[in-house]
Amino acid sequence: MTVEKPSRLLNLDILRLVSAALVMFFHYGFRMRISGEGGGTGFPELAPLAMWFDAGLLIFFAISGYVISMSAEGRTAYDFAAGRFARLWPTFIVCATITFMVLTLWPVPTLDAPTLKQWASHVVIVSRLLGQPFLDGAYWTIAYEITFYGWVFLMIASGLLERHWRVIIALWLVISVLNETVLHSGAVEKLLITEYSGYFAFGFTLFQVRKQGSAIGFAVLAAAALWAAATPFLTASSFVETYALSRSVLGLALMGPLSLGFVTIAVLSPSLPISRGWAIALGGLTYPLYLLHQNIGYASFARFGATVDRWIILSILVPALLLVSLIIAKAIEPPARRGIVRFATRLAPGLSKRQPRTA
Repeated sequence: MTVEKPSRLLNLDILRLVSAALVMFFHYGFRMRISGEGGGTGFPELAPLAMWFDAGLLIFFAISGYVISMSAEGRTAYDFAAGRFARLWPTFIVCATITFMVLTLWPVPTLDAPTLKQWASHVVIVSRLLGQPFLDGAYWTIAYEITFYGWVFLMIASGLLERHWRVIIALWLVISVLNETVLHSGAVEKLLITEYSGYFAFGFTLFQVRKQGSAIGFAVLAAAALWAAATPFLTASSFVETYALSRSVLGLALMGPLSLGFVTIAVLSPSLPISRGWAIALGGLTYPLYLLHQNIGYASFARFGATVDRWIILSILVPALLLVSLIIAKAIEPPARRGIVRFATRLAPGLSKRQPRTA
């Protein structure tokens, strides 16, 4: 079975942006009022619906599994690592810098003012490795993404990806279940993303079975879906602890299947009636928008919420974030990515399938 990359990208790029928007409105419409991070501003009328929008993260993790599985096709481990670094790092540094400047001017009430040391630590993306807190609460998911990339890198480098991915994914799921139900090891949870492994594994396996379906492959896909469906229940206690609010069992039962269903429909359905350029442009907004929205949004509501109507702030804030994200996605990220990839290819041409250009 062949997999058409262009048609995949059009639908998934749009879904990626939708997932980022869901997370943004989870933060503004639900979390901000309860946490006090918006300085007392909130949208209680949106909360009954917005409280479910953290499902955007589940969608995003599944999309990531699919896209990374596809990105690993036919690439050396070096090319894969260089491509992922080029995709993540420049935009992350720009967004972290913008966040630092905004939070310096407009602090979030519940957070300490950012320091230059904290900002500089983000050069390694996972600033906690250098003992510094993230500038934005959304960055924890990027740490999980990098962890997933690391395991895929090892699968490519060891030569296990092509022939033994089924065994590896199945083993990952088994360890995840054991850790979350019996072992409860924090180290294993972080190292193997055991809470959310079902989503990454589902997306990864979905691409592989589309490429070459088999009974074992479909069994692994079903196992990943079952474990993903358990994730909302796994995180339910932390949700209650953070927000002092329980969500309905029915809603939790639907979160996983619906999230995976949206990704599957996007992958298997014909392309949406939108030009490829527009779809890619909209999808390109996802990463910077996700990185920028949370604490900058809280800071904006805290700074202006006492004197400006909250709906006016929202109507200005969201377009402003989209505009900045567009500038980053169109003017900064592409040349930075190309430059890093070219440098990586010239640095170690023997490790890359790309041929470095001669001057």
